[in-house]
Amino acid sequence: MRSKVELNKKGWISSLNLTGIGWELALPIVGGIYLGYRLDQHLGSQYIFTLSFLVLGIFTGYYSLYKYIELEILRTKISKLRKQKEDNTQ
Repeated sequence: MRSKVELNKKGWISSLNLTGIGWELALPIVGGIYLGYRLDQHLGSQYIFTLSFLVLGIFTGYYSLYKYIELEILRTKISKLRKQKEDNTQ
């Protein structure tokens, strides 16, 4: 049976992973808006760069999220295979 410390540690790790997912989605979007807004101010244009970089940030954020989820699925599969292999050897 797992101790409370191990369970608490796993809870923190999963919480940090979820926080990381949020940042991977939010940073490209906010960064795109900021960069586009600054370019629009500098060039004196309407909000064309802001909107363009917003869309680019959304695509980048969701692509990053997709790759992160794909990696987590692969890690889960490998973990299950290792566990299965350990059970078969015992």
